[in-house]
Amino acid sequence: TRPQRISAVRVSTWAPHPGQEVIEVSLPDRARASSRRASSRSIDHNPSPFSRLVTMRRSVSFALLCVIAFGAVLAHAAPEAGEAKPEEDEWAAFKELSLTHENFDEEIAKHDMSAVFFYAPWCGHCKHAKPEWVKAKVLLEKDNIPLFVVNADEAENRPLAQRVGLTGFPSIFIFRKSAGLDKPTKYEGSRSAEGFASGIRKYAGPASTFLEQAPEDMMSPAREGYDHTHVSVFAFVEKEGSEEAKAFEAAADALRGDGDFFVTANLAIAKEIHDDLSVKPNTLVLHRHFDGEIAKSDKIGTKEEVLSFVDENYAAPFLAFSDMSSAVVSRVYHKDGKFNVFIHADASKKDEIKEWAQTIGSKASEHVGNTVVFDPKGDESRLKGFFGFADSVEVSVGLVDLQNSKKKFVMEESADLEKTLDFITKVVAGEVEPTLKSAPIPATQEESVKVVVGKSFEDVVLGSGRNVLFKIYAPWCGHCKAMAPAFKELADKLEEDEEVIIAKMDGTENEIMDDRFDVRGYPALFFMNSEGKVDSYNGGRTLDDMLKYIEEHKTPVSEDILKSASSAKEL
Repeated sequence: TRPQRISAVRVSTWAPHPGQEVIEVSLPDRARASSRRASSRSIDHNPSPFSRLVTMRRSVSFALLCVIAFGAVLAHAAPEAGEAKPEEDEWAAFKELSLTHENFDEEIAKHDMSAVFFYAPWCGHCKHAKPEWVKAKVLLEKDNIPLFVVNADEAENRPLAQRVGLTGFPSIFIFRKSAGLDKPTKYEGSRSAEGFASGIRKYAGPASTFLEQAPEDMMSPAREGYDHTHVSVFAFVEKEGSEEAKAFEAAADALRGDGDFFVTANLAIAKEIHDDLSVKPNTLVLHRHFDGEIAKSDKIGTKEEVLSFVDENYAAPFLAFSDMSSAVVSRVYHKDGKFNVFIHADASKKDEIKEWAQTIGSKASEHVGNTVVFDPKGDESRLKGFFGFADSVEVSVGLVDLQNSKKKFVMEESADLEKTLDFITKVVAGEVEPTLKSAPIPATQEESVKVVVGKSFEDVVLGSGRNVLFKIYAPWCGHCKAMAPAFKELADKLEEDEEVIIAKMDGTENEIMDDRFDVRGYPALFFMNSEGKVDSYNGGRTLDDMLKYIEEHKTPVSEDILKSASSAKEL
């Protein structure tokens, strides 16, 4: 699509959605709408501070994402504590917005562009966003962009959720004929009515704007439309419609929602960005409004080269955790093979640690991401719980590789710059043991359902040599509470069976590092037979269903294990 020509532009507001906090990762991180029996199974999604930034597969990443939400990255919603699934669908009053598997394709195909809100009736964040979505529908009517909703908790609509790759609630997808209706784009912006409207409009029309002249005070930090998470990218070209302009437009289309993109042949506009900035034709300039920094490339090149330039310069070397938008998070945490550095200290040390970030970036760039994230101590801290930072440590440092192993490492002593660099070196060399979150090991196991914590996981589950049905849950999870009686009844019934263990672990208080236990939502159930083979349990949650599964999948337990179990019981 040809860029729109106008003489001036007013940049619209772009902000992360409410409550988005880059790390609550646990993060999780990735709850998904999975198939279930209508009578017994659904999903509860737990966001973590990192969680809204991105979604993670393992329990550690699932927790951090829950922290993030990086609550960027990632937000995907969890029900309110103690919240039960309502008997009636509170969205029923908005039938004019509702689509089902029967009319979805037909309705979407009628429009050049539309947006769909996938929700579950029990989801607290969905309920909060509902009135804003309805208001946004009115705001977008003049743009001819219809908004719809889909109840993805309904069994008949689950194929739609699977088709778009739903990872949590609420999730919003934008469908455009120009991009292919089979390739929807996930919306990651604000969840206010105005935010929905302005964010969705970014996907309509040209991805970049052609400027003949600069608007007055275009780059002023106080200018309406800019916030601390915003970036603007400019392509200075020889003429409108050149090959470089086309490459930039293609890159801008791929980056819709991540900022504002402008094309111009007027080199004087560079002075509006910064007094000392001079450019030649075929120059790229990225302006980070959240820290005022400017990045420049003397080459526009191909679409891929533009994307690489934006990716490398989007995130600052130093960021406060609370300032991270989903776009920033995705660039900070998705660096293959690199650790992310998080520093937790008193707010008064922010400027000092900002100086550290420059040195860390230059000396350890081969092993760590290009951004050091600062989290000030206090009630609003999202990282303290994720890493287990101690209040007694003045400056805490944590490292985590969110892309690969998901392991996290915490420096036990208070850090300074040299100690931090040394710690990074030792972590990379494999000289530091990963840190796992764990509740205290229970002194006794008096219940039929065995309680597992991070530190006892290997002994109770992996090293038991028996058949184990293992549940990972969250105390606030409505579906976890609903299945608890049947799970307890199952454990009571099998308590005398020395070949079987029924166990549970609070996933919000404990972590395990075993990729076979892939936590994508709560409750997560796994069956490990006596030979160590692990399968995700996706069957019914009634007593009879679980009993039948165990009988069909358990394997013989060695005599030595049985004798040991009998002796332990006698003691």
